Amino acid sequence: MKRDFLHLASIVRSVLVVLGGLLFSLHVHAKFIAVSVSAEDNFRNLITASIEATVDRRGDEIYIDSASGDFDIQYKQVQRYVDVGADAIIVLSAGNQEQNLKLLEFAKQVPMVFVNVEPLKDLNALPDNSVYVGSNEEQSGTMEMEELARLAGYEGNVALLIGEPNHPAAKVRTQDVKNVLAKYPNMNLVKSETANWQRNQAYKLVTEWVKEGVDFKVLVANNDEMILGGIMALKDAGQNPKPYLTGGIDATADALLEMQAGNLDVTVLQDAESQGVSAVEAAYRLMNGTQREKTVWIPFRLVTPENYQQFMK
Repeated sequence: MKRDFLHLASIVRSVLVVLGGLLFSLHVHAKFIAVSVSAEDNFRNLITASIEATVDRRGDEIYIDSASGDFDIQYKQVQRYVDVGADAIIVLSAGNQEQNLKLLEFAKQVPMVFVNVEPLKDLNALPDNSVYVGSNEEQSGTMEMEELARLAGYEGNVALLIGEPNHPAAKVRTQDVKNVLAKYPNMNLVKSETANWQRNQAYKLVTEWVKEGVDFKVLVANNDEMILGGIMALKDAGQNPKPYLTGGIDATADALLEMQAGNLDVTVLQDAESQGVSAVEAAYRLMNGTQREKTVWIPFRLVTPENYQQFMK
């Protein structure tokens, strides 16, 4: 079963329910890994593509479905995966900590790997048979804002585009930016609003800021999609984005193209491919009883005009 988020998703889920037993009798030696992803976007799609490719290389079965940002849908997906006998479940969570505790109850029945979005504030409290794979967000926003501050000569007004307000990464990255600014008295946060990780929402916000005459030298975003929307808004408002200092996080292909064009000054590689590979490897270790740690950390890396070409692939 291959990855299909759209019209085949409900059909395949139904087939899995009816033919779950048959599936495993036909593939006695194959493992079945099921994935529930919170929603689709460029970055999350990179993670799930990496997960799929890694499982495929092992010759095992994988099924991936999207919860479309709805925790109730995600909970039902995971319950269905358990019911049809998945050997391990990988989750990019759509829920908050309280909701994730409900999901983690399934770890009593099947190994569970949470990836990219921390399910609990205290990852050491993860139950047996579960693990978190991701990157330490205290590094990401700090790397981004420190480099922008250096480029700005540690002075100037800053405008901030924030991801989904309840998303753990958005909270930490936003606080990272504020912590860096607190170190430099000549830098001020003059505007900050939520664009929910989305390029189009960031475009609308920055368009409004320009119309309002908001004075900022630095435009910083919790992810690349939002900074790309901001850069586009500056262009469409007749502003040259090059004099602004701009930064995002993820080092996506589109962001690197803007860096190549001279419009993006900073991004931070959150290694989606490595997160996907490591999530699958952790799932197999859980199945084999050899995963000892509660966390697997994938380092962030600063990307600038001086080194971006090595990430273009």
